[in-house]
Amino acid sequence: MIPKQNSSAETVKQLPLPTKVKKKNRWKDYLGSYMFVFPALSLLFTFSFVPIIYLVFLSFHRYRLPDSPQFIGLDNYSRLMSDGMFWKSIGNTMIYTLGSMLLGLFAALLIAVLLNRAFRGRRFYKVFYFLPAVTSDVVSAMIFLWIFDHNLGIMNYILTTIGFSSPPNWLLDPFWAMMILIFVGAWRGASYNIPIFLAGLEGVPKSYYEAAEIDGANGWHKFWRITIPTIMPISVYCMVMSIIGSFQVVAIVDVLTDGGPRNSTLVAIKYVWQQSFEFNYVGYGATLSLFIFPFLLFVTWLNLKLSSRSE
Repeated sequence: MIPKQNSSAETVKQLPLPTKVKKKNRWKDYLGSYMFVFPALSLLFTFSFVPIIYLVFLSFHRYRLPDSPQFIGLDNYSRLMSDGMFWKSIGNTMIYTLGSMLLGLFAALLIAVLLNRAFRGRRFYKVFYFLPAVTSDVVSAMIFLWIFDHNLGIMNYILTTIGFSSPPNWLLDPFWAMMILIFVGAWRGASYNIPIFLAGLEGVPKSYYEAAEIDGANGWHKFWRITIPTIMPISVYCMVMSIIGSFQVVAIVDVLTDGGPRNSTLVAIKYVWQQSFEFNYVGYGATLSLFIFPFLLFVTWLNLKLSSRSE
């Protein structure tokens, strides 16, 4: 019997593809993927990275429009370190951020817990509470300006009607002006965070609560031992986004107080705006922006770190 011999074509088929051919096919796949994301990456580079690079360039120059930039080295950074008004604006921003974040998160979680229950008209309220988040900052500030205006505001009208002869001059008092800004920020922040908390609450398995009831846990114990730990990653996300949003507030301050009275509500971005566009110190404004940027970058990194640990 003659043994069967494999043909040369079958032998070639059985051999693995050369490494170079595999790499070539892999790079073809990568190239196709990169082509799909290229438009988004080009926009990100044009409108994010290029402005940051330009800010770094301007921070080493004295630039007042319409003059050309003049290189001055580290003078802008030396000025920043001794600028008491800038550090005051940072302190005001910290106060506003802490107050609006805590009040807004507490209100958002409270309302989300209430909306998570079954009651009549629940769908209407699930849409109604989101209105402040989709309303522009200027419109929201105008509403509260009408409420707290000393002469024409509805708040002082109500207080006068019920017997207060001399109601506060809300927006001209340093303490009350900051409190009103915090309340407006918390009002808008709560509106944004309510659907996020509500989605987290709806995602908590009901079996957890049923097992806790069997063990004799009451509503308070279930909230602290089950609800809060389960939605902790969502809470961290909302907290970090509230901090980032608070450091970007400017329109509400412009309309309500313009940074007053006596610079008590002058926040960091408002001060950057003043230096850059009102006083025309564009180079110094770029330096101030670069000082704030690393803090927001650190907060974003902290969000990712805490979220990964929570998971």
